[in-house]
Formats: sequence, C-alpha cells, structure tokens
Amino acid sequence: MKNILSDINRMLGIADSYQAPDRIMNILLGEESTRIQVFKNFLDYFKCDVSYDWFHEYFEDEHADRKNNKQDFTPKCISTLFSKLLGSDTGITYEPTAGTGGMLISNWYNHRNSISFLDYKPNDHLIVCGELSDKTVPFLLFNLSIRGISGIVFHGDTLRNDYKAAYILTNKFNSPCDFSTVTRWK
Repeated sequence: MKNILSDINRMLGIADSYQAPDRIMNILLGEESTRIQVFKNFLDYFKCDVSYDWFHEYFEDEHADRKNNKQDFTPKCISTLFSKLLGSDTGITYEPTAGTGGMLISNWYNHRNSISFLDYKPNDHLIVCGELSDKTVPFLLFNLSIRGISGIVFHGDTLRNDYKAAYILTNKFNSPCDFSTVTRWK
C-alpha cells in the first residue's frame, strides 16, 4: 500500500515535508538532469496519470495554512465539472488563486484530450495564474512544468497586484511530450 507522504518525500530526497517547498524550487531551477530524473520518478510512481494534482492530499495535510491564508482545496470532482463547463480553450487560461494547480490541471487535461495528441501545441494554450503562498508556489510550478504547460505564474497578492516574483514556464519544443523549464523572471 502506498504511503503518499513518505513516498513523495523519498522521491524529493528529503526527510520531512517541511523541506519540500525549498527542495522543489532547487529541483526546478537547478540542474536539468536532476529535474528530469525527479520528473520521471514521479511519472512512474503515478503511472503517468497526469489528470489530477498529485500533491492535493500531501499539501493539504502537511502545508495548507487554513487559518491565516484561508487555503482550501477544490475537490477533484468540482475541478472536473468546472473544466467541462468552461468549454473550449481560448488560448489563455487565467486562474488568480491557483493553489497547487488542481483546477488548472483538470482544465488543461480535458482540453488537451479534446485535441489530437499530435496536433496539441502547449505554447498555443498558455496558463497565466497567481498564488500568494510561499509554500504553495513550488508545488504549482512543479505541477505545471511536469505536464509541459507553458505560461506565467505570478507569486504574490493578486488582489493588490503586488508580486514577489514571476516565473516563466516554457515548453522549448512546443511538444505535448516535453517538460517545461521554469525561469524566475523577477
């Protein structure tokens, strides 16, 4: 039986989940070969099922700050329903409070599957999103990057338009089979 908490910690090479945000950022912004190996380990572990947020349970149990930041996770069934109601892609998807990316992933997955795999070009379907929490942004970036999603993640307060950083996600080969690179912009 899988113990998702300890398995994720093992794949990230950490002893305790409080280390996860910093470790994920080091992986994403560090050496490409390490990032690719970690991504492959996660894809193997989750049997390449990229249809949902793998960190939902892990993050909610270990990192969510419900009291101060009012962090609640959208249940998978609501994310799926919302993405079906949203309908066809306009080229850009915007999510001002993305969390770890559950709703974005659901919408991306449903849209990606509505197009022939060979015709899907990630750079034609950008995601622009914001997230306030320092602990959450690394998980969001990981989730988007491993899926090859292109776009921009603003780290900061969406309501006040006050940002600490912005991250550019680039799918270099514009391929549904490629990972995105993450570049800190600001």
